[in-house]
Parts: sequence; C-alpha cells; structure tokens
Amino acid sequence: MNPYCNLLALTISPLIEGYDITKITEVHESINLDQINPEIKTLLRNLGITVSWIEIFYRKPKQNSKIHVDNMLSDFTKINWVYKGIHSRMFWFNVKDRAISKTASTTIVNTKYITYDFSEVNFVHSTSIFGPALVQVGIPHLISNPVEDRYCLSFTLTDLEGNRLTMERAQQLLVNHIN
Repeated sequence: MNPYCNLLALTISPLIEGYDITKITEVHESINLDQINPEIKTLLRNLGITVSWIEIFYRKPKQNSKIHVDNMLSDFTKINWVYKGIHSRMFWFNVKDRAISKTASTTIVNTKYITYDFSEVNFVHSTSIFGPALVQVGIPHLISNPVEDRYCLSFTLTDLEGNRLTMERAQQLLVNHIN
C-alpha cells in the first residue's frame, strides 16, 4: 500500500442527499457533521473510524495550494473526495531539516496548518485523485489544479477513542476498501 495516497472503493455518497458540493464558492469552509450520509457514518463506525471534522476546499483553475501540513508535522490521514478538477494532482514532500522550527497559522475555518517553501522540502510522490482517497496530510503536500474548478470534501479521521489515525492504522481499518 502507498504511504501517501490510496484510492478507495467507497460507493456510498459521503454527504446527505441533496447536498451539492459544487455549489461551494468559498476557497475553504467547514460543514456540520450532521451533513454526513448516515450510511457512510455507519460503514466507517463499523470499521472503527469516526469523522471529527469536515471541510471543503474549492480551487479555480490554475489556483494551487501552498506546500503545507495539516495541523502539525506528523502522521495524519483524511479521506478526501475530489470532484471535478481534471488533471489536478496532489504532491507530497519530505522536510529537508526537521529541526527547523515552524509556527502554525490558522485557516479561515479555525484549523491549523504549517507552510513550507520549496527550498525546505524534497519531492517524494504525486498522483491524480478523483473520487474518494485515503491521503496523508501530516507531511508537506500541495495541490496543483490546472484545468477546471476542483472541489475536495475532506473528512478528518479518528479512531473510536478520538485519536487521529496514522496512515498505517487507517490502511489496516480500510483494507477491504482500498483499490
């Protein structure tokens, strides 16, 4: 299994019927957990997974993200559902010098992130993502979106005790749903 991204065979819609993610016009917003489709919530709970936070990222063509980690440099995963964004790619990097002290910033939806310059990282992997994928977000990553509007629904994953899931643990729990 890939330590950065694993496409998932999840055929259940992640949000309740009628929620149209493509109507989002803000770059970044959060949505209430009660918008989760009860079927996906049950499926994940039966696997030992809960969703602690939901956010949506919207990017116009040629609007790329900065190199960043979600929250802090660590090993954290999310399930991202990507809609549209043909030819968009997610890139992952290793930090050249982990001893460099970085200060976290706060997003408009009150989440933390840390940015990096290209000079501070080494490229390690990239892939196109469409539909659901288990992604590593605790190491530097960015999104390149060259052609069309891209919408990303992002579920922050925890175990039933509320601990963030590492990639290895999330892969173990989702093993039967990884393509």
